[in-house]
Amino acid sequence: MGEDERREYARRVVSNPTWHRIEKPHRDVTPEWIENIIANPYHQETDPTDGRELYYGWVDEIQKWMKVVVEDDQLHTAHIDRRLISRFGRLS
Repeated sequence: MGEDERREYARRVVSNPTWHRIEKPHRDVTPEWIENIIANPYHQETDPTDGRELYYGWVDEIQKWMKVVVEDDQLHTAHIDRRLISRFGRLS
């Protein structure tokens, strides 16, 4: 998948109405951060237990890692994950 295709996919996932039903542990999580992480993840993997796509990215504005979970092309959850600092370190 090329960069433009990834960006379009990210926009489609974020614009899905499910975004409005997500409980966001960090009150400042923005759709732009989610879109950027899906389009350009630092790391991406598929959960072997349920097939969900997991995207990880560093958010410069808050200096923290964020995890975005997508299931069936719909945003499942997006949250700040403090545990990722031990896995990936800091990026700034």
